[in-house]
Amino acid sequence: MTYSTTELLDGTRRLDPFMPFLLNLLCPGFVTFGTKEIAFDAWDEDFKLAPFVSPYVPGQVSQQPGGELRKFVPPYLKPKDVVDPSRVLERRPGEGFNGPLTPEQRADAIRVDLLATHRKKIRRREEWMLAEVLRTGQVVCSGPKYKESLLDFRRDPNLTIDISAGAGAWDQTTAKPSEDIEDWFGLLEAPATHVLFGPGTFRAATRNEEFKELASTRRGSETTFEMAPAETDAFYRGRFGETGPELWEYKGWYKDAQGNKQYFIPYGHVVIVSAAGARGVRAYGAILDANAQYQEAEMWPKNFTTDDPGHEYILTQSGPLPILRRIDATLCAKVLPTP
Repeated sequence: MTYSTTELLDGTRRLDPFMPFLLNLLCPGFVTFGTKEIAFDAWDEDFKLAPFVSPYVPGQVSQQPGGELRKFVPPYLKPKDVVDPSRVLERRPGEGFNGPLTPEQRADAIRVDLLATHRKKIRRREEWMLAEVLRTGQVVCSGPKYKESLLDFRRDPNLTIDISAGAGAWDQTTAKPSEDIEDWFGLLEAPATHVLFGPGTFRAATRNEEFKELASTRRGSETTFEMAPAETDAFYRGRFGETGPELWEYKGWYKDAQGNKQYFIPYGHVVIVSAAGARGVRAYGAILDANAQYQEAEMWPKNFTTDDPGHEYILTQSGPLPILRRIDATLCAKVLPTP
């Protein structure tokens, strides 16, 4: 017995979702496209003052800031697994001894497990893509059967900073993390709302007495993320000053293709963002599958069988790309040398 995509979609909506901290913070909404391309408008803001003029002369015509339609072809994801017949016939971990499941019930449980695994893998890839955009202003996508492609959001180069090798590095006695952070606030195109500390950076900053005084941990946060599940690996550390941006330590991680643990925000890095100013959204290209009729969807699960030998598969397809429409409302600084 196999299930239709509609039945699988209904099942995935009931699964406990993976909680990606960066995506939930910066890209809370999503939009789907009926084409393989994702397009969005990027506008240059006009920050000039209105000129002084005499009330008795004609007004001056302002030059309007330019806009640009940017298009990206998102990378395509297709996690696929077999519903292993041997697992269907064996007792599952946690299954009761007194009332064992039937093979059909086990098969259903395996399908749900695989759907949950695919969903988490896709979410982790989206989190990784967004983390790369925050770190460098671009993301490089490559794979064994995927030609390397660069998706460049063209962030101001001054918003990618490295002080890890000099006297200003946060592991030096001459470091001034409070001044650094305040200076970096002024580089953003929108007011900073969150400072995200990668592994090692918050501990290094708190060795500085001035930072410890400014980092107010006495007051609670009004953010909805303060009570976020522990699986986000994000920890609220206070505010920068009594009413300043929120301070978060983020240790979310994944395993790379070699099975090594990697952090989404790498060791020694600090990310500063304007959560509202960045205007982030999760975008999804069309599902490139004839059975899906090339329709718009966030994810498209599929259950099918093959003959000789008879195998059952679960496949989930998605064409995701997290977009920050105001990329210069983000900044990343490397403040500690790589260990």
